[in-house]
Amino acid sequence: MENMQILTNDTIHELLINLTKDEANQFRTTIEQTLQDFSIGQERQYQPDPNAITRPNGQRTLFRPFTSDTSVGAKIVVEPAPAPNGKKDPLHGLIILMDGKGNPTGVLSAEEVTGYRTSMNAMVPFCWRKDVDNIVIFGGGVQALWHARLILTLRGDEVKTITFVKPFRDRVDVLIATLSGENEARWRSSCSFHFIDTVAGDFEERIQECLSEADCVICTTPSKMPLFPAAYLTKRDGARQPFISAIGAWQSDMIELDPALLHHAIAAEGGFNPATAEGRGVVLVDDRDFALHNSGEVVQSAIAASDMVEVGQIVGLRSGKTKPVNPEHVERANKFISQGFVVYKSIGVGLTDLTAANAVLALRKKKEHRL
Repeated sequence: MENMQILTNDTIHELLINLTKDEANQFRTTIEQTLQDFSIGQERQYQPDPNAITRPNGQRTLFRPFTSDTSVGAKIVVEPAPAPNGKKDPLHGLIILMDGKGNPTGVLSAEEVTGYRTSMNAMVPFCWRKDVDNIVIFGGGVQALWHARLILTLRGDEVKTITFVKPFRDRVDVLIATLSGENEARWRSSCSFHFIDTVAGDFEERIQECLSEADCVICTTPSKMPLFPAAYLTKRDGARQPFISAIGAWQSDMIELDPALLHHAIAAEGGFNPATAEGRGVVLVDDRDFALHNSGEVVQSAIAASDMVEVGQIVGLRSGKTKPVNPEHVERANKFISQGFVVYKSIGVGLTDLTAANAVLALRKKKEHRL
């Protein structure tokens, strides 16, 4: 017990928000390695299935265990029951870690770690993209905030605009003020921040115009209906194709993306399967097996397992761990993931919770050693 660390959200936030670009890229490399180990290594078979329980009052609890040779742990996250007015408090939870012998090594508040690792998961394919000028983020919570922070940390010198899409302005005003202050102190990007109100009378006109120019669309909401029609992205003019990432819907009854978007990604001209080298598009996922049953987008679109490729498989191809099918395989895969019409649906790989939490513990020890 003497080696166990207890880290609150405030402590974790201070560690992560102050990472340099190089340090953040090292964290991204850790996530990439984890996804590769899960998809093409042996780790998948040693990860217990996650589970979620919903009580009659609407309280929902996610249980996600994970293991490695050197560390074992679990994350428990509670989505509170709705209040009488229908509103919900934010999600809260804990990550509990032990070493390979079962000795406790850490107890961490889950919100900041989850926000960071989930956003960093999305940064893996995001950082493969050629064009990132105009970003649209649906949502205004912790996930939206950490996505924006990491975008500015990793590629802030390239980004021109970030537009947040959410009902009501008050919370987004706070978010934009927070980001603006952090940007001035840390990243010094020339990026400008904007807001579109989903309950405003001109919403459809404004969001259609905004999406017509978006290079990257990031969805971070627990929605139970598509956030926008697929046609806003599939029928726009111009040669530049968008990257769409959806991380907010984590149960089969949740959905952020119009199922037609997934079908378009598979059938779009210039598509490529990085796993098989076939000339047809795919949907990127982090965990194909789990997505088949727990992603509302995948369930409602009824796409097949063969229509999906895990990000870890692409990492393995790019790193040389996976042998290419032909001499053009890697080149065509890189072109597709950097410039093609790409949809990424992330449900979450529990093993990334383990490696991210252990990385945070290591950062804390490193800081204490410096002191």
